Amino acid sequence: MKLRRTRVATCTLVAALTLGTTAGTLAVAGSAVAAPSNPASQNGWSVLSGAAAEAAPDGSVTLSWTTSRTREVRVYASTNPSAPALTGRQVAVTKGTSVTVTGLDPAQRWYFQLVPDRNPFAGVVVATRGLGLSGAGNARDLGGYRTSLGFTVKYGQVFRSDALAKLTDADLAKLDHMGVETAADLRTDFEVGLNGPDKVPAGTDVLRVPVSDGGMYQKLNEVIASKDPVKQAEALGNGKAEQLLVDANRSFVSDPAQRAQFAQVVRRIANGETLLYNCSAGKDRTGWMSAIVLTAVGVDRATVTQDYLLSNTYLKASNDRTKAGLKAAGLMQNPDLLDPLLGVQKQYLDAAFDEVAKQYGSFDRFLRDGLGLDGATLAKLRLRMLTV
Repeated sequence: MKLRRTRVATCTLVAALTLGTTAGTLAVAGSAVAAPSNPASQNGWSVLSGAAAEAAPDGSVTLSWTTSRTREVRVYASTNPSAPALTGRQVAVTKGTSVTVTGLDPAQRWYFQLVPDRNPFAGVVVATRGLGLSGAGNARDLGGYRTSLGFTVKYGQVFRSDALAKLTDADLAKLDHMGVETAADLRTDFEVGLNGPDKVPAGTDVLRVPVSDGGMYQKLNEVIASKDPVKQAEALGNGKAEQLLVDANRSFVSDPAQRAQFAQVVRRIANGETLLYNCSAGKDRTGWMSAIVLTAVGVDRATVTQDYLLSNTYLKASNDRTKAGLKAAGLMQNPDLLDPLLGVQKQYLDAAFDEVAKQYGSFDRFLRDGLGLDGATLAKLRLRMLTV
């Protein structure tokens, strides 16, 4: 909300954006400056935290939060993620800590601002994590996460997703309303040829940035097509399936060609494009892409891992259907062998971070030396992605 961005807060933000991802203090001109604290908590004003939004099948959205010293909270809804209280309309007033909002146009993506009565400048913006696309169940907003320095990743700027080849007309209309300018497809040519190109709204720029999966996708299709339960168990059992993704995540860091593709997407985001990136399932290459962006702007490792593991939740229904279909078609007697490949595990992401530590010593050095992102680009990325 622009009215909240005082001169001091803005200057503090700009100073933070020029630095690395170390938490706690900002090293400015050789001195240590504490990260911005919340003046509301120091002056006895209302404070909102822990805001969350969950969509129901009927289109309603339930908002919840925790409060301190708040008598009443006004809730505003808007299709503009920047300032719902200024650009939208009031949809609820409550003395509680949750509210269900109904009557919203399901064709639009909605953002909400919770404004406490005793501190109107402490409004919190929140939205559902998932985008609600019927043809891409793992499509999510990267916004809403807090950084180690107390800033917040903006909603409505960067999105992550699985493949867009099955998007419906309604899905495309929603992405169009959301203002997605660029769709970056991380899939290989083999994947695109097998499943089709991404569908995007008219006028959206498609950026092809294929990142190798080490031939895993092709090998998996060959193993399934064999219909041989012995060969399938030999290829995928006893930790072999997990090792495929551990190795793939390491290669995201160790392979210069793949690093260059990830870096290209980061530069597009830093340059101000409203961007959605995807791979096939939206979990491995897309997961590491998200880890790069979130870590670069200062989100802590635990939160990055939490976002990474959410793919298991968003993909569960489609994965269950996939396994049931393979068994019904007689292609696999034990489709549970696919579980390590259909989902994500913490060890996969850890493998990429471990490779960063091994080759570069720190994530800041990886950003600069591994991805070739200079200080100006990283500063633009943080300014683009963060708000106070």
